[in-house]
Amino acid sequence: MNSSFRTGLLAGFIIGAALMAFAALLLRPRQEPEPPPAVAVATRSLVEEQLTEENRRLKTRVEELEKEKDATAKKKQQEKQEEKPAPAPKEAVDYRELFARMSDFGLGALGDPKFKGLLEAIKAAGKPGIEFLSEILRKSKTASERFLAAALLEGAADPSSVDALALALKNDDDEIVRRMASHALAVMGAPSGEAPLRAATTEDKDWGVRVNSAYGLAKLGKEDGLKILRDSYESADTPPEYRLAILGGLADVAAPSTAPLFRKILSDTKDAAYLLVSIGALEKMKDAESIAALQAIVDSAQPAMVKQRAAKAIETIRK
Repeated sequence: MNSSFRTGLLAGFIIGAALMAFAALLLRPRQEPEPPPAVAVATRSLVEEQLTEENRRLKTRVEELEKEKDATAKKKQQEKQEEKPAPAPKEAVDYRELFARMSDFGLGALGDPKFKGLLEAIKAAGKPGIEFLSEILRKSKTASERFLAAALLEGAADPSSVDALALALKNDDDEIVRRMASHALAVMGAPSGEAPLRAATTEDKDWGVRVNSAYGLAKLGKEDGLKILRDSYESADTPPEYRLAILGGLADVAAPSTAPLFRKILSDTKDAAYLLVSIGALEKMKDAESIAALQAIVDSAQPAMVKQRAAKAIETIRK
């Protein structure tokens, strides 16, 4: 069978089949054509794949949004926890008003908790605060006010107040005010306070003023002041209740020439208060000759505080 015949036979068959199909359509009721099964399956598969992919994308986006929401909420919570309310502005203390309220306390003012606040307010005020106290010390008619002013000037330790304190030391008619003024000059240790302190050691009629003034000279390294202070400690005329305070002044100065006095106390005294003061003085001097006496205290039946203090002094001296 040649090729042209095969072609003609195939064409005829196809044409015949088409005519038969057309006739069948004319004879059957009209209805919507259904897609071939293979096409329908392919279409459904494609739609399902598209839906699946879309669902996957939507699910991924929802998860991303949830994570962003959680992160934002966590950040806000952290920021809220880290936020601190701004501190309220600190109100300035009116040192004049507070001074007026405390001036009637007398000696009790030194132990009152408000004294520290008043002193801080004076320091914060600077020059006006010092001038305010100096003016009170010079002109106030109330001894309690002058005493409190002198005590505050001691705490402020401003050299510009030396003149007012020296004037009070020389002229104030109240011995407690003069004692406070002399003590303030002694603690401040200003060289300009040497002359008024030296004058008070011999001229003032009050024993307490003379001793305070001698303490001030001793702190300035003046031998005459140190001698007066030591003589006052050893004098039979010194009230017993004042001897420990004078010894404390000598310990604060810690002049090497007083080391024998403190070593003797370690050997001869059982009183814990005197021992503690003497141990502190010898430690401050780093007096090697006192180690044996200090070790004896460590090995003694003294209270634990005294023994521990002696042990610490030995350690400091040996360094």
